[in-house]
Amino acid sequence: MSMNEINSTIRYIAEGSPADEAGLLPGDSIVSINGKPVRDILDCRFESVREEVIIEFLRAGRSFTSTVTKDTYDDLGIEFEEELFDGVHTCRNSCIFCFLHQMPKGLRSTLYIRDDDYRLSFTQGNYITLSNLSNEEMNRICSQKMTPLYVSVHATDPELRATMLRQPKAARIMDQLNRLAESRISFHTQIVLCPGVNDGDRLERTIDDLAGLYPATESIAVVPVGLTKHRENLYPLRPADAELCCEVIDLCLRKQREFKARFGTRLIFPSDEFYLRAGEPIPSAAAYEGYPQLEDGIGVSRIFLDELARLRRRNGRAPKSGKYVLVTGALARPMLDEFAAWLSTHPGVDARVREVVNDFLGETVTVAGLMAGVDVIRALADVRQDEEVLIPSVALNDDCRFLDDISLDDVRSATGAKVTAVEASPIAVWEYITRRESVSCAASAGR
Repeated sequence: MSMNEINSTIRYIAEGSPADEAGLLPGDSIVSINGKPVRDILDCRFESVREEVIIEFLRAGRSFTSTVTKDTYDDLGIEFEEELFDGVHTCRNSCIFCFLHQMPKGLRSTLYIRDDDYRLSFTQGNYITLSNLSNEEMNRICSQKMTPLYVSVHATDPELRATMLRQPKAARIMDQLNRLAESRISFHTQIVLCPGVNDGDRLERTIDDLAGLYPATESIAVVPVGLTKHRENLYPLRPADAELCCEVIDLCLRKQREFKARFGTRLIFPSDEFYLRAGEPIPSAAAYEGYPQLEDGIGVSRIFLDELARLRRRNGRAPKSGKYVLVTGALARPMLDEFAAWLSTHPGVDARVREVVNDFLGETVTVAGLMAGVDVIRALADVRQDEEVLIPSVALNDDCRFLDDISLDDVRSATGAKVTAVEASPIAVWEYITRRESVSCAASAGR
């Protein structure tokens, strides 16, 4: 995107802020700060860390300059229409396991955006591959100290990684990570495990290579590849079975003991799915060391179980009488069954679980966050009129829509039931059935 395509339009200026006192207005477009072109909100923040800030901007097509005087670290008080003025940087890889390549056609366009933007990695914790970075962007990361980053590694063997990402530049991953480490940029890393591709000795090599960069490597997540039924003409992959899940857990636990002795941290964390698929107990909260990979879903099950344990110990208010249907995917079904059984021990409360089989993406997709509205409606076909259905808000975007664009209102209309979105945690559900306070869709993990 060229400079004249950059959208740096100001949406809002805080009253009494340095920008307000300097005469800037909503609708103005920032061109440069201290003579340097700005590409995003990060440039604005970086360049404005000084007492005198010279801002060039456009108003009604005319160029103006204003000097802002402030304390060095004071914020300018500007909000923009878009935080990334030149748009989201997209991925040019063609990874053999890419989930978006496995999505059915006809969904809303935002679901097909394959971002690989280092700025979103820094500000939002999005995983990036580094293989789409230019030298200029790498220099910027290092000079502006964008730390920590979140990096999808998958394999450190150059040939294997280039094959998995189908991108020759992907082979440079260790050189890039070393460059970040030398510049004191730390990173959380992720390995998507593809059975028969990057498991076994190759997985162990990747783990050891990343551990060799500690403390720049802050954590290592291992997650199983997600596969849908829409994989026509794609690289042949199979899901991780229970035996492989046990092998991955054993390897990670062995490495945790080694790293704990060497570094004082376990460093590597296998995802909840490995434990649930293998039928192994979820580790204690202490084993997650503050949950550095929670956004990757690692440790969510432990938090759920600990919340349930706290509720069981609590002698608080009694829930209101009612019948509830807790909706979930196949993976979390056993934990929800345990929770529903406990809820039903309270007088006047009848709770049951309804598992949603994911026909939309395929039955190998078992997480609640990827449930489709059409499958939810099918699963609720026999819901009774006196039951209230609680949908996990993680399955909805900010507009209260499932990934197939079916809305919560559509589910209500199709089932005739009272349907409410509630955060997928025991405490949140308990708060709802005792106080009737649900979460808004804007508070869910929107897509």
